[in-house]
Amino acid sequence: MIAKSLSWLALLLVISGTMLVTMERLSLGWLCGALAAVLYMAVKFYNWHVHDLPAGRGGSVDDLLAGDVLGRLSREPNVREIAKVIGEVPSGQFMGVRLGMTLSFLATIAEGSTISVDELWSVADDIRQANQLDCISGAVLATALVRSFPNYQSIIAQTHLGDEDLDAGILWQEHLMEIVRHFGQRRRTGGLARDWSFGWIPHLERFGQNISEQIGASRNTLSIDIPSHVQVIDQLVEAFGTGGRQNAVLIGQAGVGKTSVIHAFAERILDADANVPENLRFRQIFILDSASLIAAAPGRGELENLIMQVLGEAYNAKNIIVCLDDAQLFFEEGVGSVDLTNVLQPILDAGRLRLILSMDEQRYLEISRRNPSLANSLNRINVAETNEAETKKVLQEQLISIEFNRKVTYMIQAINEAYRLSQRYIHDIAMPGRALKLLESAASFSESGIVTMNSVQQAIERTMDVKVSVANTTEDRERLLHMEDLIHERMVNQVRAVNVVSDALRRARAGVRNENRPIGTFLFLGPTGVGKTELSKALADVYFGGEGKLIRLDLNEFVRSEDVARLIADGADDPMSLTAQVMKQPFSVVLLDEIEKAAPEVLTTLLQLLDEGILRDAKNREISFRDAIVIATSNAGADRIREYIERGYRLEQFEQQFINELISSNQFRPEFLNRFDEIVLFRPFTPAELVQVLDLILAGVNKTLLPQKVSVTVDDDAKQLLVQQGYDPRLGARPMRRVVQKAVENTIAKLMLSGAVNPGDSVNIDAEQVRRIFEESESQVVPLQGDVSN
Repeated sequence: MIAKSLSWLALLLVISGTMLVTMERLSLGWLCGALAAVLYMAVKFYNWHVHDLPAGRGGSVDDLLAGDVLGRLSREPNVREIAKVIGEVPSGQFMGVRLGMTLSFLATIAEGSTISVDELWSVADDIRQANQLDCISGAVLATALVRSFPNYQSIIAQTHLGDEDLDAGILWQEHLMEIVRHFGQRRRTGGLARDWSFGWIPHLERFGQNISEQIGASRNTLSIDIPSHVQVIDQLVEAFGTGGRQNAVLIGQAGVGKTSVIHAFAERILDADANVPENLRFRQIFILDSASLIAAAPGRGELENLIMQVLGEAYNAKNIIVCLDDAQLFFEEGVGSVDLTNVLQPILDAGRLRLILSMDEQRYLEISRRNPSLANSLNRINVAETNEAETKKVLQEQLISIEFNRKVTYMIQAINEAYRLSQRYIHDIAMPGRALKLLESAASFSESGIVTMNSVQQAIERTMDVKVSVANTTEDRERLLHMEDLIHERMVNQVRAVNVVSDALRRARAGVRNENRPIGTFLFLGPTGVGKTELSKALADVYFGGEGKLIRLDLNEFVRSEDVARLIADGADDPMSLTAQVMKQPFSVVLLDEIEKAAPEVLTTLLQLLDEGILRDAKNREISFRDAIVIATSNAGADRIREYIERGYRLEQFEQQFINELISSNQFRPEFLNRFDEIVLFRPFTPAELVQVLDLILAGVNKTLLPQKVSVTVDDDAKQLLVQQGYDPRLGARPMRRVVQKAVENTIAKLMLSGAVNPGDSVNIDAEQVRRIFEESESQVVPLQGDVSN
């Protein structure tokens, strides 16, 4: 109110002064102009300095309330008025945009609240103290108002918020305000003499980036202190501040923040107020572009000379710390690679040039194995992956520039979801890089410029080809509710097997399954040709998006203990290994066919997959099977199943006894069988069911003929003849496909080639034709002559 009043007064003085000058009353006119200028400066001073002064330390509410809140409240406000004011001030609006606690949401809360104003002030002050804040801002009041509502946890849960998210929102808003308050303040970074302390460095300036100069020239901003990173920076200060070897190698996975640590280290030694050794203060850090250096030198000799020139300039300057990012590029072996060990080893041993290397753990171990003396010359510093709390703080900081560049705003729910989903699906880089990568992708799926939890889910679904969101469309829900009917359009009977896989999918899409295991793990037991593999194909087609989503592994090819290596081989060496295929396509049906034939070592390797949904590959990376349905099939005990069925038993009557028999006969270990969610027995088809199988096969034939615009029908009597020819209890439905091929597909092919059938025609096959086909076939069979015994 004060600023607004002064602004209006200044405007009136400007208008009055202008009129007086035009009336040639110059003295009064210029006096009005001068007064207007003074008032304008007073308004600017109030807005930038007085308006955001911390509240007083007194005990009254007026002393604790933020200025923008206090200025809008009446002397005796009620809860509804407070809710309205929260929606008007920037800190309250922040909670509305970032957490979904909008003005209408707060108004609804205020309408149903029974809390008094004094009680609200008390709750707000408790929140202020708990978060170590100077004043009660609109964000604090919004949180206090929500927490004063009975059973508020269930209300905020509807917007996917937890109690801790309210405090996180307050601290996020406070941090952004700190950045605004400190923006534009110049740093004390050593002055002009610092820049004059090193001479001509053309190669360094060409191939390097002086991050110290960038930090010194930038306007002051605040960075969040990450405990794990602060520890690394302390180790860097110790390594370069003592009289030992002046080097360090930062070891950490890509995305862990090694470059961010180097920037923070540069910022600390540039800060005149920081507690760093004098021999380290105001040093300049140059990050060299390793790829550009290698590209600029046509041969190894030229590269060595170039590196020596760059490092020589840094050494002569005396005030420079050189950082080799992706340093492993300089220590490769093999044809066409670069190995500068002989160049860098003496420099590292001498310890006169300050040098920082950064690389990942795997490359460092390889270099250490090949050249232990090089590893001994380096001061190793590990950069650990950030935990959940640290990651979210880093994301809040990094999103400032992303929001500016992409013109979007991120909600806190999006940050939470990005952490959860990137932890689960993105494995090539570490936190916080993996979560930041996902949030950047999610910007493309923003809703009216707001990046929501749904935006993050869409981003991961598109990039990783998985389904992570709860089924919320009518089409999705209907498909899940009628999954059994859809599967039975492709296969016959085996009702229990179809039910258990359908139930597993419904649990997954409803969000009620254990996300630390596969969607479902099933062992299908039964004779060949009864639908075990067909159910896997139908499931992949009906729900996972096509039979291409079926990852099939024939375990009769993994009968030796050394075959475990092929099972978990790296994708670069064997793209058809189980881990490589699932890493590429995590949302899939994994079919482990003929599992009883696999070596015991292979089955042992699969135990963790079945139990935890994780399998480590040859490079010790965790490959997730948690978005797959894992189906193992076996013909073990098939004759025993047929025997039970022939004696009149139903599957459920002998299922447990049959499993016990498998354990007793040592065909499967009990700990292996216990890893499956369900063990399902498949029974042989009856002749009546084979007619249904025949109908499905004929439907497939017509689908194949569709591009030719030709169709085929088979009479009921002809179907019975086909079933008689194709019925074999030991082989299931497999002979039926051969019978259809002989009697139907061959007939159609001959008619089409002879011109008897044209596009648009329909061919009917009757019983007489079928009988004649098989009679001709039998007449062509030549019986064996003589004795065939040994």
